[in-house]
Amino acid sequence: MRIANEKIVFLQKNQNMKKSLILLAVAVFAFASCGKKNPIVFSKKSETSDIQLTLDTNGTFDYVAHSTQGAAFNEKGTYTIEDSLLILRFQFQSYDHNCYEIPLRNDTSLIMNYKGKTVLYPTVKEIPEFDISIGSNDSLMQIILGEYQSKDFEKYVGSRYFEKTAGDMSLIFNGKWNVSPFYDSKLQK
Repeated sequence: MRIANEKIVFLQKNQNMKKSLILLAVAVFAFASCGKKNPIVFSKKSETSDIQLTLDTNGTFDYVAHSTQGAAFNEKGTYTIEDSLLILRFQFQSYDHNCYEIPLRNDTSLIMNYKGKTVLYPTVKEIPEFDISIGSNDSLMQIILGEYQSKDFEKYVGSRYFEKTAGDMSLIFNGKWNVSPFYDSKLQK
């Protein structure tokens, strides 16, 4: 009789354990399906290129570009966000293409909001090939303000400037301003 009772107790504990595991699995599945989307994907596409920047919440990125005029580009690295700047640090300092060594500098973009879209605007102050040199950060921001307010800006979102196409940006950044907290006050109403 005692052995039968022990078997019954064992079976009841086993059933309770199964129920607990099933409830745990359902809870994990429900949490995972309601979770925020990662990775965060930015894209831009033009007539000559298709570029995708994928940011993971662990601080790494993949940068993939396909172009009809240039080389395919597939680089990885780490990123940080400082204030409203996204700074990409490539894993390698350069890559080779057609016997040329092409340097990979840190790539920095301003995280902006434009008509409900998250946009990355490049913050390049010097382009030697075109003899462009912008003296200060304020001068650069004034140029960005002008571009942001131009009637043509919208057509460049997703073609010249990266647009977020997937993922939840709030996982890595929560800025609610348009250009920046300081420079939004200088936008024309």
